[in-house]
Amino acid sequence: MPSIAKAPSPVGPAFAFAAALGLLLLLSLGGCAGGGSAAEGQVLAAATARADADGVPQPLRARYIDLLSSGEKDYVVNAMRLGLDAVRIGEHAFAARVFDSAIRREQSLQAGSEQAERAQSKFVGDEEKWFKGEPYERASLYLYRGLLYLETGDVGNAAACAKRVQIEDLSSKEESQGDWYSGEWLLALASLLQADPGTAKDALARAANFFSKQGPVPPPDPQWNVIVIAEAGDAPIKMRQGEYGDELAIREGSCRTIRVTVSTGEGNPPPLSIGTFAAESLYHQASTRGDRKVDHILAGKAVFKNATNTAGDAAIVAGAATAMTSRSDTQSLAGLGLVVGGIITKVVSSATHPEADIRAWDNLPHSLFLTGLKVPVGEISKIKIEGRDGTDAVISTALKEVNLGDGTQKRYIWVKLP
Repeated sequence: MPSIAKAPSPVGPAFAFAAALGLLLLLSLGGCAGGGSAAEGQVLAAATARADADGVPQPLRARYIDLLSSGEKDYVVNAMRLGLDAVRIGEHAFAARVFDSAIRREQSLQAGSEQAERAQSKFVGDEEKWFKGEPYERASLYLYRGLLYLETGDVGNAAACAKRVQIEDLSSKEESQGDWYSGEWLLALASLLQADPGTAKDALARAANFFSKQGPVPPPDPQWNVIVIAEAGDAPIKMRQGEYGDELAIREGSCRTIRVTVSTGEGNPPPLSIGTFAAESLYHQASTRGDRKVDHILAGKAVFKNATNTAGDAAIVAGAATAMTSRSDTQSLAGLGLVVGGIITKVVSSATHPEADIRAWDNLPHSLFLTGLKVPVGEISKIKIEGRDGTDAVISTALKEVNLGDGTQKRYIWVKLP
């Protein structure tokens, strides 16, 4: 059989070098983007020792160790979780300190610091960035801090935090209003306690048309000496969706409590009783901008990757065709330039980490109920807090005893309902 002579290969040394260069760039950038983030053993040991030295209550130890050992990129989300756990076991001074540390870091991320620039980079995966949270999480941070200020009688800082709740809601990239009913409710009560009824009236007027409250909510009364803060249900759930997992979708956590009643005294109905719907749905805040429903968040990064990736493919194909069919060195080099450019473009696209950040303040409630009562001074009052479902049937009950002494201090009751 006659032998078939092989045609000279158009893939010469220059083409091979270009391909090798592109592969090297791809591998090196891919390596830079990877890397583990697990805390080393000695860091964990040091965090554990610190928890012992600081006398952290046992129910908070695991969260506290996470806070100290997980690094700065996760500090804010861990502080949010730890602070709320501390509130729920009555460690309110501890919670205030932890929330303050989260606020300081969150503010630095909002500013033009090196960390903030890193947080905005398209070439750093979202979960490799420093966590600052979605607008609903940042607003919640100021809301809880404001309620803790209110509890200690620092009504000026409580009012400042209430205003910041709306600012954080406005700080999202989408054009929307700050529409947290609970923020205006807090501002109104703090203003009334500062003998500023005009500001309180304005706050409640702004809030009147907000969709975030879930039904009638009694306006705050400065004569209340017992304030009830009832959390109900589970936090909004963050999920990835989209071709690249770059779209952040929000799903609703469970919540059975639709209305809360607070009462004291004997009788049916009891002599002192008040009912309220949720002053805030955190799911509503997480899944809307103003009165508009959000389908997903962070879709812009996928557009970047699609456009860049397509451009890279086209350049590689065109460049390879030019180099392989060219009969002149000039055209061949031009074609190889397209190949290298296309490979680099592909490398840039592959080095982009578009996955949405699903780290979340995951122990937030679904809904927040705010109300109060004026009870007799100088005696023990038994307060009954009932969570009711959509049929108004009682599904949970919390009983608290309060003694206001001489009546100079208000009492704040925090409860968690299903």
